[in-house]
Amino acid sequence: MWRVIGINILILAVLLVGLEAALAWLVARDSPTGIRSVDRLVRKIYWANVSYVQYLPDCARYDSDLSYTLRPGSCVFENTSFSTELDVNSAGYRDSEASLDAPEIVVLGDSQAMGWGVRQGKTFADVIEAETGRKTLNTGVSSYGTARELMTLNRLDRSNLKTVIIQYSDNDGYENRRYLSEGTLSAMPEETYAQLVAGNEEAGGGFGHYLPALFQEVRGRFGGGEGEDEDSELPMAELKDPDVLIEVLTNWDWGTTPPQLIVFDVNTGGRGGHFTEVLSTAPNLGLLRSKVSDLQILHTPDILDAGDYLFPDGHLSEAGHQKLADAIVDVIAPN
Repeated sequence: MWRVIGINILILAVLLVGLEAALAWLVARDSPTGIRSVDRLVRKIYWANVSYVQYLPDCARYDSDLSYTLRPGSCVFENTSFSTELDVNSAGYRDSEASLDAPEIVVLGDSQAMGWGVRQGKTFADVIEAETGRKTLNTGVSSYGTARELMTLNRLDRSNLKTVIIQYSDNDGYENRRYLSEGTLSAMPEETYAQLVAGNEEAGGGFGHYLPALFQEVRGRFGGGEGEDEDSELPMAELKDPDVLIEVLTNWDWGTTPPQLIVFDVNTGGRGGHFTEVLSTAPNLGLLRSKVSDLQILHTPDILDAGDYLFPDGHLSEAGHQKLADAIVDVIAPN
């Protein structure tokens, strides 16, 4: 009997190792399988093991106003699908020191603008600077919402500012609503940030990490429903956040010589797609247009396609950054 039990345990172990190897192979792919259910599962397993740049001690630091910024200097940021070097200036942005000196163009955004997963010098901010010859500062930091992004403007030399580019993401809504309801945006306590850093140290992919994520996903599906499908588009009626974004931007003090404002959304894997449609037709958009010199709204589904996002990560690829930069350059106001 013990021999049979031993054989069965061995068979089970081989099967589990084989399944872990198959999952590791799927997560390491740089292109989808084309089987929607499989690709969705791969993305969820990947994100269950992601390391976040804002909680890496070598790449980020606590900030008493913004909760965190990138850490000046150089560091390596990597996950299963990429390994990149971040070169960060003294203000905590992934850009050169020279870009801090009276930039003409400032990019506000989160990890998409920062260039999560793409090489230094390949973000759409870098491409815009190369194509226009105008000094462009990239202030994108992972997970920042619009409110925090605007707060960074107060730290900048705006003496020559002509254009502000805002990359919106559908997870900005919570932070923006809190900012409006409280009238301010307080930073998380440093102790909370330290706890997040400690939790992030346990993250990261690699052999042995994927089966637990798979079991957790299976348990979630059969124990508490399927949850949200990240591939689905939000119904138009549920998109309340364009009005929130308009209010945040309208309430901001753009100064006596307001800059041109370019707004678009980029979400993980290109999900959604209706946000700027609703934004463009919002009744209160006229209030914002009266506050800035020129407002341009780009509809990214007309610019990007599924191949412009890293798989399974979902952030913009270098090709996506290039295409987005080309579209932005076309609407940037001349000097």
